[in-house]
Amino acid sequence: MKNIRNWVFRTVAVVFILYSISPGWAADRTWSNRGTDNGTVHSLGNGNMLVYETGPEITTIYPGPYTTPSLYKLLVEEDRSVMVNSHREPGTAIWTHSMRRDGEVLGLMTDFVDADLPCMVRHFDLEKGMRFRLELIPGLQILQTDTEEGGRLLLRMDPGERIYQYYVYPRPLYHQISWIGKVTIEASEDPDVIYFHIQPGETDLFLVGGPEYDEVITHAEAAFEKGYSGLLERTRKWWESFTSDRHDFEVLFPANLPERDKLLRTIDEVSVMIRTQQSESGAVMAGYPYPLGYVRDQYGVSRGYLALGYYEEAKNILRFYHDIWEKTGELHCAQGIGVDGIFHIHENDDVESPGYLIMQAFDLLEKTGDQEFIISIFPMLEWCWKVQKRHLIGNMLPFNGDETYVAGGILPRSALNDGSAEATMLFIDGGEKLLDWIENQGLWNREKIESERSLLTSVRNDFRSNFWLDGQLITNNPTRTTLDEMPRFRHGVCERGGPDCLVYRKSAIGGFGGIDWTQQDENGRYQCMNCLAMGALPLADKRIYKLLTVSLTPLYFQSGLITPKELKPAVEEINKSFQKTGVLTSRTASETIGDNQRSVGYDYGLVLFSMLKTGTGGSEDVYLKTLEIVDEIGAWSEYYLGDTPSGTRCRPWESAINLEALIEFGLLHQKIFMND
Repeated sequence: MKNIRNWVFRTVAVVFILYSISPGWAADRTWSNRGTDNGTVHSLGNGNMLVYETGPEITTIYPGPYTTPSLYKLLVEEDRSVMVNSHREPGTAIWTHSMRRDGEVLGLMTDFVDADLPCMVRHFDLEKGMRFRLELIPGLQILQTDTEEGGRLLLRMDPGERIYQYYVYPRPLYHQISWIGKVTIEASEDPDVIYFHIQPGETDLFLVGGPEYDEVITHAEAAFEKGYSGLLERTRKWWESFTSDRHDFEVLFPANLPERDKLLRTIDEVSVMIRTQQSESGAVMAGYPYPLGYVRDQYGVSRGYLALGYYEEAKNILRFYHDIWEKTGELHCAQGIGVDGIFHIHENDDVESPGYLIMQAFDLLEKTGDQEFIISIFPMLEWCWKVQKRHLIGNMLPFNGDETYVAGGILPRSALNDGSAEATMLFIDGGEKLLDWIENQGLWNREKIESERSLLTSVRNDFRSNFWLDGQLITNNPTRTTLDEMPRFRHGVCERGGPDCLVYRKSAIGGFGGIDWTQQDENGRYQCMNCLAMGALPLADKRIYKLLTVSLTPLYFQSGLITPKELKPAVEEINKSFQKTGVLTSRTASETIGDNQRSVGYDYGLVLFSMLKTGTGGSEDVYLKTLEIVDEIGAWSEYYLGDTPSGTRCRPWESAINLEALIEFGLLHQKIFMND
């Protein structure tokens, strides 16, 4: 009987592997506990629970809501060589891992987060036993209970556990790991490590969130009652419904589109990846290290959703911000997701982010024509316009402290009070759309409309003199800091940073400095209270930067401030460098700060989009390059060193921008082909 079972199991495994590498499936994601993994990360989620995996390993789990501490890791603990091929079922976030140990079949493992419950299900069908290591965050309280069917670990985290930097979860957080099948657990010398031994046969593991105790218990009972097969069936149906709402690109793309099958697969992969990271409240996570809703990131995600046909999902992002604004009367760089009162406050949060929200609202209106929705969020949009105005100096707005180039070390933090071409552009372009709409809706009186238009016209008229130099859009204008007194205090990152900065040492996570109050020293540099005692930092170099990425943003925003003809030379310069080096980046050697060679991860899509808008030749090469660097699960990275991912993987913002450009190329391919 055992031999028959083994033969059946091996046959099923072989059929699965052959089927999973067929064109309908995502590309293989191969993982091994030997050597160095490439770091590709995929996500599973339903809006209530979010899990990130690296191959078969659970590396981050937000048990619900999304802004909670990640409680543990569940890692493969094997002395011998383990090789795993991971596959995603098309149109879903259901993953199956085919596992081998020393070349012999171990078995299959299926992972998904249930459609309804905050519950991740892991189903084992093993021919041989496996060992896993559960690494708990310090301070997690554990209650173990065994039953005839299996067992559970009930977990409790006291309030005040840090989520990210200084931000903490304010209530007791409950979670449960339950199982049905043959599982033995073993304690270790480390109180925060538990070993799981999964025996041969079928076993179901349920990772259940609440967040309250009563919810954990009832959710676990509901999961047990429905069972693995029932949960899997309804989750498939949920994903099928989501996927069916997408534009039919099989019909929309021409048959002769290069890499057509790969683009269609990538569209499915990115759609699912973003949806798993979108919470029930509407916000989309910025990635596994950042369990918050970032305004800027979700602008790009919204654009991607609109290009895919997911209008309701895009609308839900704005609902998230409107709900928070209604409760608090404020918005910042990032907000807690499902947890009230958490704000990630950076320098100059009243600029850039509010501009993105206005643009996002009218992008949605253009696609849907839903006037009633825009009217419902109008008080927030009115606030977004108002808060930007008080930062105008010389008709320029400063940089937000979490601006992509600053956060990535591409633009120095000492330039934050300079005039920002991008923030000012958002103010002008978003403001024009908002004021036109307000006038058409009759929401303001004539006197107020004329007053606001006069201000907007003044800022628009000065834009070129402030940001257009020698035929190129400059990134920053240091003149702004000389026209008025700069703020004495601001909330953000200490400019000293590094190991000498106490705030940095206390708050650094993954290399990021802490966020706290800073104060100007005698040289106008902003330091935390601890670093001020060390003396003033040197005067900042008042340098003008010409980041080519910024030169492309008018084309991405479809701004009327600079014409495509005027921007075409910058696009051609990027393409010329790409054709020569094979590396696509919007940065030049002269823009490098120290040894930082990183470029932003959405450069690929931004360049491709700009080539299409300016009619620059060679766009097919950039299209193919953008598709070439997508990783095995169909995502782009936060940054790149050359073509090598750097920073956070599985990123919604960069992936959405790049995918929108690829879709644009696909829809225009026939016309481009004829012109070439």
